Amino acid sequence: MLSTQTIDPGSAHNLMNAHLLDHAPLGVFVTDPLGRIASVNAHLCTLLGRPDAELIGRMASDMVLDHDLDAFLAAQTGLDATAGNVSVEVSLSRNDGQVIVTNCTLTGLRDRSGKPNGMMAVILDISERVSLERRLRDSEARLRQVLDNTVAMIGILQTDGTLIEANMPALSGAGLSRGDVIGKKFWDCYWWRDNPAEVARMQDAIADATKGHIQRYDAEVRMEGDSTIWIDFMLSPVFDDDGDVSQLIASAFDISDRKRTEKRVTYAMREVNHRSKNLLAVVQSMLRQMRPTNLDDFVHGFGQRLRALSDCQELLLKADDEDPLLEDLIQSQLAPFGSSICGRVRLHGPDLHIRPETAQSMGMAVYELITNASKYGALSGDSGEIDITWTLEPPSQDQDETFTLSWREQKGPKVTPPEKRGFGSMVLEDMMAMALTAQTRTDYAPEGLHWSLRAPRSAIEGTD
Repeated sequence: MLSTQTIDPGSAHNLMNAHLLDHAPLGVFVTDPLGRIASVNAHLCTLLGRPDAELIGRMASDMVLDHDLDAFLAAQTGLDATAGNVSVEVSLSRNDGQVIVTNCTLTGLRDRSGKPNGMMAVILDISERVSLERRLRDSEARLRQVLDNTVAMIGILQTDGTLIEANMPALSGAGLSRGDVIGKKFWDCYWWRDNPAEVARMQDAIADATKGHIQRYDAEVRMEGDSTIWIDFMLSPVFDDDGDVSQLIASAFDISDRKRTEKRVTYAMREVNHRSKNLLAVVQSMLRQMRPTNLDDFVHGFGQRLRALSDCQELLLKADDEDPLLEDLIQSQLAPFGSSICGRVRLHGPDLHIRPETAQSMGMAVYELITNASKYGALSGDSGEIDITWTLEPPSQDQDETFTLSWREQKGPKVTPPEKRGFGSMVLEDMMAMALTAQTRTDYAPEGLHWSLRAPRSAIEGTD
C-alpha cells in the first residue's frame, strides 16, 4: 500500500528519538532531502556494529555493498517518483567486515508544503533466512545431481499419483523433458499410458502404497522411439511426523538383460528336454537295428556311435544362440581320425547353418561314411581321397529350393557292394530319408563309393 507522511523537517530528529522507534526490533534511519543520514535508532547501530556518530551525516547509499548499489539507487529514484513505500533487498557491511542481507523498506517524507523532505528506511535483517534458502537450494541441487547420476530411474509422487519430480535417467531414456511429465498422473505419463494392463496395475499399486505398503514388481515400459524395456519397479511410501503417507518414491532398474537371460534359459531347458528325447530315441533305434553277432564288436561299435552322438551334442552346445554350421559338424566327425586324413578329405560348399535335429541325423550319417571309408574305402589305404560337396539349388516350377550333399571317394581299393544290409545302410538310407524328407542314393562304383542326398532346404537350414 502506498502512503505519504507529512513531517516537519525540524521534527524528524524528534521522531527518531521517540521511545517506540528507539526500542523497535528493526533498524531505522531518516535522511535529509540530500540523502544524508540524519537520525538512526539504537537497533540499527547494533545491527551494523557502528555508533550513531559514525552513521549520521553519511550518504545512505554508502552503507550498501557495490553489487546491490544499483538496486538501492533505483528504489530511491522510484521513491522520489511515487512518494510511497518501496522495498528492496540489499547487503550491508558491518564494522567487523561481516555482510548482512537486509530487506530495506523506504518511505518518502514530505514537509508541510508537500515537497520531498528525505526518507525513512526500515531495515530487517534477513541474513539467516537468505542463508537457509541458499543452503536449501544448494542441498536440492546436490540431491538432483546425485539422483541424475544414479543408475536407477527415480520419481516422486503425491499420494494422488501426480508426478512432481523425475531424474534424468527416467527422462532421457524415454526422450522426455521435465515439462512432458511433471504435474501429470503417473499412469498418464509416456512410459505407461499406451499399455492398459500396466496403467491398471500402476493405479492399484499407488492405492496400496498410499496405505503404507511397499509395492514391487516387474513391468514393461515404453522408452524413446517406442522401444520397450523391462524394469524392476518399486513404490515406497514416505511418512510424515504424524505417521501419515505424505509422498511416494518410485524407483526402477532396467532388467531387460535379465529378462532376455531368463528367456534364453527357459528356451534352453525346453531345447535340452527336446534334444534328450531325440537322443534317447536315436540310441534306442541303434540298439534295435545293430543286431549284434559278437559281443565285443557290438560294444565297440555301439561305443563309437555314442561318441559320434556326443560330438554332435557338444557342437550344438558350443553354438550357443545360433545353429551350427554344416562344415563344423562334418569337421567334428572327422576330428577323431586326426592328422592321418589331413589333406585327403576336401570340403566344398557355402556357409550353411543347420537345424539341431538335422545336425544329429547328419552327424550320424557322416560318422557311418567316414568309419566305412577308414575300414574298407578310400581311407583304408594311403592314397585314397574323399570329396564332400554340398550345394543349394534354386527353386523350380515343381519343387522348392533344394539342398544336395555328395560324398565321393576315389583312389582307394576297388569297391564291391556289401553282401548284406547293415546298420550303416539303415542310417544312410532309411533314417536320413525319414528325418529330412530326403532322397538318398548309394552307388558302389568300383572306383569309389558315391553317396548323395537331396532334401528341401527348409528341412536342413537353421538360423544364424
